[in-house]
Amino acid sequence: MTVSRRSLLTVCGIVAGTGLLAAVTPAVAGGAPAGATLAGACDATAHIDSQWGAGATGGQIVTITVANTSTASATRWNVTWPLGDGQQVVSAWNATVSATGPTATATNAAHNGALAPGAATSFGVQLSGTAPVPAPTCVSDATAPTGSGSPATTPPGGADVTVTQADNQRTVTLLVGQRLGVALGADFVPPAVSGPALVNVATSGGYPTGQPLAATYRAVTTGTVDLTSHTDYACRHTVPPCALPTLLWTVHVRVVDVSPTGTGRTVTVTRADNQRDVALRVGDTLVVSLPRDYQPPKVAPDGVLVQRDVTGGYPTDQPLVARYQAAALGRADVTTKTDGACLHQPTPCPSPQVPWLVHLTVTT
Repeated sequence: MTVSRRSLLTVCGIVAGTGLLAAVTPAVAGGAPAGATLAGACDATAHIDSQWGAGATGGQIVTITVANTSTASATRWNVTWPLGDGQQVVSAWNATVSATGPTATATNAAHNGALAPGAATSFGVQLSGTAPVPAPTCVSDATAPTGSGSPATTPPGGADVTVTQADNQRTVTLLVGQRLGVALGADFVPPAVSGPALVNVATSGGYPTGQPLAATYRAVTTGTVDLTSHTDYACRHTVPPCALPTLLWTVHVRVVDVSPTGTGRTVTVTRADNQRDVALRVGDTLVVSLPRDYQPPKVAPDGVLVQRDVTGGYPTDQPLVARYQAAALGRADVTTKTDGACLHQPTPCPSPQVPWLVHLTVTT
């Protein structure tokens, strides 16, 4: 499909206005810090989505797909490719892209740096000037990097909710008695807890052990606390110290205690309930039961429902079952969409992603 340059710039302006367009700068929270060395197995492929004009007066929209080809999980990645003669980076989304001379460099955004073995993600870039399809190169931290953000360990077993580096500044709501798992890279120090609502059950790894950080906390009383951590490195304690930057990490935790005032009933919603309005009482349980090609649901705003457990869904190839408990008065939306491996190929399949949404109202 041929798209005019004016139309593309208008679309990009709309995206920027909604906060989805990443700034074209050399660093981003959650991305690879300056000075970090990435060496993991990673593959990147490019596809020209649209092109207009020719030479310096033309332009392109390019999508680059990043795949983790390692057997270990990655927490960040970096892609570089040569720009054509006179080409410049105009804008980018789902990554932070900068240009130094004839080379463009992309660093993952905070939400798509974590890639399990075999997983893939993509980002887009608008370029002024035209050139053949680029041949990008990719590195990640999937195999023991030197620098910040070494791969996180497998999330602690038995946790009701697990947070990683990608969850920086996220707010999590727990019920009294639930467990919170923390999985961070080896360069992070064990987290500090700002209040009594959470107690530490177990902690292993983290700086200076050289092992990925794994910690488990139990919610013991109602309240709001912060879990905070930061990176540290042995070279920063030498003379002279190295210049690796410190990455800060914080997760806000709200602990609630639900005493059912209603029937304590269980309400199950399925694919047929798409766009349905559902009424719950505080203490009720909501069960989402969907086919295996649906992603794990998201709930917004936080606090009205508390996640109990989620199993299956894409890409596990198992039916999706998610359980939530109504914890506070208010309204919330539970959303998800279908997904498939072919949608993450360099040339995605034409199958559309089907959205699913349930509107909830929680009363006493």
